Amino acid sequence: MTLPKKKKFLYRDPKYGFLMRLPCRWRNYIVVKRTKRISEAKYAVFFLFKYKGKVYEEALTILVYRMPLKRWREYYEGSPIQFLAQRSGLVFAYSTPSELPDDFLNESKEDYDYKKYGRPIRLLKRMVNADVPNIVNTFRLAIISGKR
Repeated sequence: MTLPKKKKFLYRDPKYGFLMRLPCRWRNYIVVKRTKRISEAKYAVFFLFKYKGKVYEEALTILVYRMPLKRWREYYEGSPIQFLAQRSGLVFAYSTPSELPDDFLNESKEDYDYKKYGRPIRLLKRMVNADVPNIVNTFRLAIISGKR
């Protein structure tokens, strides 16, 4: 199910100019952090989950690699990192968390504390499992001026 455009807001990356439409409710639950150089990636944008003022782990990460697509596929095909687009020697990809944050574990650290963290767990699961597939389908490369 995709939301109408008016129920979304536009994220435009200041460095690479890519665009994505995110659900409006994400405004209340994310902090955006950008960084250079993370592992093999040249650049990363983290959409960190935030609930009641506390920032947890990412709900979505966009990664930019400087390498040929063929090389990228050799390294990452079959991994949790998914291809989005390529242009001018850059490969754009994304990843989502495979597990909930450890912060949501109960005292024994053996299971999640659904009684204490039920609402943020449901929110984060919805963001990752329902929203992200729709968000990445809106990913577009835009032309921007300036040096990279």
